[in-house]
Amino acid sequence: MVRYGKIIEKDTPGKNRHFMMISKLILILTVCVYYALQMSIFIPMLGIVSETDYGDFNWALIVVLLVVAIVLGIVPIVFTVIGAVRNEQPYTMITVVVKTLMVPFFCINFYCWYCLVSGLLNPFLFLTIPGVILIGICVTYAFLLTTSLPDVIYMIIYLIKHKRKPKVLMGLGILFMFGFFIDLVGVVLIHRSYKEIKDS
Repeated sequence: MVRYGKIIEKDTPGKNRHFMMISKLILILTVCVYYALQMSIFIPMLGIVSETDYGDFNWALIVVLLVVAIVLGIVPIVFTVIGAVRNEQPYTMITVVVKTLMVPFFCINFYCWYCLVSGLLNPFLFLTIPGVILIGICVTYAFLLTTSLPDVIYMIIYLIKHKRKPKVLMGLGILFMFGFFIDLVGVVLIHRSYKEIKDS
């Protein structure tokens, strides 16, 4: 369909095209689950560090929240692929909000792992520190990827499908999305460059 000199793809009859919006809403829900999981670990750990009674670790709750977080982390990626193929809007501004909400999460997360590593500073447990640090980095990076990959995947599919050349800001944005804290800058760059590419 041609309208106002631009080619507009016709919607598929009888089918809703809301996969990207659902993807972003699930992403917001995922962040809420991340915080719930973090608090279920951080509050008892804070009690141990401060030598006060904040309750014991509820391992059943932690496992359930972890499983839910894993599932919710995967679903937005799947929905994003479907939405990108259907030419739906990426709603990148929602990702900006999500990334902003994740800043306190990462700060608390790093503090939790710091407390854990500090508790291992004795001759009998010292050799376990490198392993704990590696696990901490991998787990934290998984949290980062679940909030970064949907927009990165969408932009790659969009550029390939519409045969557009990525601008410098888009490339930098995608690159920054894989770094701690600079991922917030990355999503802002992606948001701006996507609008420029789409309008050009």
